[in-house]
Amino acid sequence: MKRLLAVPFLLSALSACPGPDEPTFEPWTLEDLTAEQGLSVRVPEFEVPSGVETQDCYFFQMPDLNNGQPYWVNRFHTAINPGSHHLNVFRVNTIHGLDPALGTPMQIGNLSGTVVYGKDASSECWKSPNWADWPLVANSQNSSPENPYTDWVLPTNVATKFTPGEWLMVQTHYVNATTQSAPFKGKVGVNFHLYRGTDPIELGTLFATQQSLRICRSNPTPTYTGTCKFPPSTVTITAANGHFHSRGKSFEVYTWDGVTDTQPPEAAKFYESDRWDDPPMSTGMNIPSTEGGGIWWNCNYQWVEPPVGCDAVNERDPQKAGDCCYTFGGIVETSEHCNVFLYYYPKVAREEIFCN
Repeated sequence: MKRLLAVPFLLSALSACPGPDEPTFEPWTLEDLTAEQGLSVRVPEFEVPSGVETQDCYFFQMPDLNNGQPYWVNRFHTAINPGSHHLNVFRVNTIHGLDPALGTPMQIGNLSGTVVYGKDASSECWKSPNWADWPLVANSQNSSPENPYTDWVLPTNVATKFTPGEWLMVQTHYVNATTQSAPFKGKVGVNFHLYRGTDPIELGTLFATQQSLRICRSNPTPTYTGTCKFPPSTVTITAANGHFHSRGKSFEVYTWDGVTDTQPPEAAKFYESDRWDDPPMSTGMNIPSTEGGGIWWNCNYQWVEPPVGCDAVNERDPQKAGDCCYTFGGIVETSEHCNVFLYYYPKVAREEIFCN
């Protein structure tokens, strides 16, 4: 998600020699997997006009790759055009306003699916309560022009389980406005590589948010904290990343004993990022949780004058305080996030994890 300067040249001329201040981008390629290798998902290329922030939700059903039986995936390989704010993959669960059946039919690579477009905040694809109980599958925030790929291989004998016919959602968020730009078209791809071992340990995922955010002119440097507690057993954390918008200055995740109400010691920190526009994803970790413990995370902010003006920010403040407060929401220009993505094993039931 590098911040790039938009330039007035034809996208069809990307191979031409750029000027000294023009960004360049070599179009990404991903291998098209056979059914014996796994599954390739391709979101069709789309325009991101100047001044637009769009979030679209693409739905498809997992194909039958194992004679009607469940199958396992142990490698996720993503590629994302620059200008992306995030790419999230969720399993569809309880249907509220966001319904695959109500989407526009679309081919998503070789898969028949649907899309719910999110050209403005009134779309169901912007409303996070719609997927509040949809389990996370994978995510990527890396769309650097120099390296638009995230190639994540799970630990030995760890894999994600899928069932033929289950619905997945690929959610893309692109921004071409003041805080972030998208000089190229939007486009993403995800390869799901099949696991070929035996008796895998099932990967667990956690997507949690801290929503009581107020980064205000009168309180410009707040810190917000979240915690999640696992059941009375231990798990191993293998990957993590954090997510906030441009007022975010540092994101920290710690192992936590599940009891104390003070920040864990520095020795317990296992993830840190000071990048809102290109936060790293840490993989290959081997971090054991404490018995009955979990994670603690911090989001540290610095208020700045909004390029779009305080009126637009105040309009989104549910308290209508008139203090130019950035509050929780998906719109990059006028709101903030404090989201943690965590991957661990063995998987535990979602209802046994308690987050604050």
